[in-house]
Amino acid sequence: TKMTISGEVSIEGIVLKNKAYKENDMLVWIYTKDYGKIALIARGAKKLKSKNAPACQTITLGDYTFVPRIGLSTLIKASSCDYFRHIKEDIELESYASYFIEFIYKFTKDNDPDELSYKNLFLALKYLDAGYDPKLVYLLFNAYIMEITGSALEVEQCTVCGRHDYIAGISIHGGGFVCQECIGIYDLKLEVDVLKGFRYINLCKLENIDRLHLDEAVIIKLIEIMEAYIDEFTGMTFQSRKFIRQFNGL
Repeated sequence: TKMTISGEVSIEGIVLKNKAYKENDMLVWIYTKDYGKIALIARGAKKLKSKNAPACQTITLGDYTFVPRIGLSTLIKASSCDYFRHIKEDIELESYASYFIEFIYKFTKDNDPDELSYKNLFLALKYLDAGYDPKLVYLLFNAYIMEITGSALEVEQCTVCGRHDYIAGISIHGGGFVCQECIGIYDLKLEVDVLKGFRYINLCKLENIDRLHLDEAVIIKLIEIMEAYIDEFTGMTFQSRKFIRQFNGL
């Protein structure tokens, strides 16, 4: 963050959402490392000649200069650092990016910075843009959603009896592994490679994505499982997810 004499602040952020406001203005919500989520009013951003307009598009990383105020701050100038061009040219990638952004927008409070959320949102977008498997990025981001919403999954031992061996499946309701003694009729009995994959994605941080090598079939199965957990534990609904489901044939 750069502070200037007039009380202006220059800050890097990711645009989560924008909407038209009055005749020529725009409201822009950006997520920043130092301030968390902030709402800016971008005057004249709807005009064709506006210099600030390109940096006010969603899924854009930019530098934003404004005077901080409670509530709406006024944007003074904006310049983009990364448009994530490959994401915007691919409707499938854009649906994943929209999901990550929708979560951050809905889950975070205004002016409540969280460095991990900022880092993970940035990494997820960067990986999508760089050509990583979007399904894998999606899995890791969902594991992070479970963790940050206070519902981290148990992948070291049986959630019922605590034993570490003979893990046979997972319980959606129980929040993780179950062993062959405790597995119930509503639990999912799974192949070893799916159980291993489930453990890896819940232990692996986004920045370690290169260490993960999972088969496509395992990834598809894990997506189904992680979405069930998101529904069961977070109570959040995502508009962007119906597109993701279409792409994955779910």
